[in-house]
Amino acid sequence: MIKKLFFISVLLFGFYVLYAFPALASGTWVEQDHGTMQTVRGIVKAGDTLIAVGNSSYVMRSFDEGTSWVLSNKISNVWWQDVTLESDGDVVVVGDSGVYASSSDNGATWTTSSSGVSNHLYGIDRSDAYGYIVGSDGAVLYLANGRWVSASPNVTETLYDVQDNGDGTAWIVGAGGRLLKAGGGGTSWTDLGRIAADDLQSVYFESSTTGWVVGDKGTLKQTTNGGTSWGAVSVTGLNTQDLYDIQVSDDSMVVVGDKIILMSEDGGDTWSAQDFTGDNITFYAAVYDSTGGLWAAGTDFDVWSSVWQYEVDQVEEVDEVETQEVVEAEPNNLIKIACEGETDVNDPCRAVYFYGTDEKRHAFPNEKVFFTWYEDFDDVIEVTSEFMSNLSLGPNVTYHPGTKMVKFQTVRTVYAVSAAGVLRAIASEDVASDLYGEDWNQRIDDISDAFLGNYSFGEGIDSSDDYDIQTQESSVAELDDNF
Repeated sequence: MIKKLFFISVLLFGFYVLYAFPALASGTWVEQDHGTMQTVRGIVKAGDTLIAVGNSSYVMRSFDEGTSWVLSNKISNVWWQDVTLESDGDVVVVGDSGVYASSSDNGATWTTSSSGVSNHLYGIDRSDAYGYIVGSDGAVLYLANGRWVSASPNVTETLYDVQDNGDGTAWIVGAGGRLLKAGGGGTSWTDLGRIAADDLQSVYFESSTTGWVVGDKGTLKQTTNGGTSWGAVSVTGLNTQDLYDIQVSDDSMVVVGDKIILMSEDGGDTWSAQDFTGDNITFYAAVYDSTGGLWAAGTDFDVWSSVWQYEVDQVEEVDEVETQEVVEAEPNNLIKIACEGETDVNDPCRAVYFYGTDEKRHAFPNEKVFFTWYEDFDDVIEVTSEFMSNLSLGPNVTYHPGTKMVKFQTVRTVYAVSAAGVLRAIASEDVASDLYGEDWNQRIDDISDAFLGNYSFGEGIDSSDDYDIQTQESSVAELDDNF
């Protein structure tokens, strides 16, 4: 699971201490593959090997966490639509014309067989004792005594995804918003009807009552009563983009789709969206590994394969040792609570605040903001918990004027920063280059949408004459002047 705090190790009066900033998890999507094969439609991790499958029956593998990829020989002449791991570690793929293949050596060699049907197969999921495959024209196969057997759900829509719950039940979604629930290992069926107006592409239930479905035209819905009723989930930046896959690791969730990735780090309570229109990537599948590593895969223009890894800001773990004596603080100090004994990394005593002349404490959203104001942590003062609790929370600290350009994760507009957290939209790349040089695009920080309320918006910058960096930087003599 990805942590929801930023952690920085610093040297304070000769002792190493671990400080935590109260902020959302931060990371960056980095493209690792472009064009090893055509479109990727399924991805899985078997041991230390990433395996991606897709168009024209190709398979590609990576042995170094996605940094490089090797194209394998074609398995057959069909397109592969989905891939999964069996309980014994075998890798299984399904594809067009009812073709099914398995590998016991992490995708190095494959054995191809027929599933017994000629339908295109779009989804497969396996648990220890059960298994399901779904496909075109309402096709469903379930595992019985080691063999795939055709089921009779009595629907005709194409079915795109299945979740095997491991207890003989399964959830299945498909075209026209269709939702089915299997029972008895595939021998009984409940048709829950059309729960959406558009095709549903993927399903995930965390329990018998709470689940999510995703699909075409921005469909993202949640149920808390076992699928009886569903409510739409609204995400800033999600409009009518088709969504193709949902994957989960503990409280971390990812939804991938047409030029968009949605992420939640609190079990689906809140979501953020990142737009990939500029990169022209349609993501069809995602995978978490056992450590929480995350990859998304798909295609650039349905011509070149594309795999991206989510790189989380690095955490440096250090041993906590005794720190300086507790002293009283004055306005314009950096402060934190003195930790007593062994403390968890999420303990409030690790958070650093700015103590302002307004008699309030102001949080730093992350370390990027902090280092636009301070070079190091040498002036942090430890205070008692009583002192800290008597200070009410004031507005969060915003970026130092002039030091950086910023943008929000789900908005393409780039802003320059003025005093008091006023953002001014930069009209063009030429203006940005005039202000910050040829490497201007390396001087932009992403701001989580969660901190939109920290800022206000001022007049746009149509030319370099509208914004002088040195004037902006000197517009505040110290942090307290920015509130």
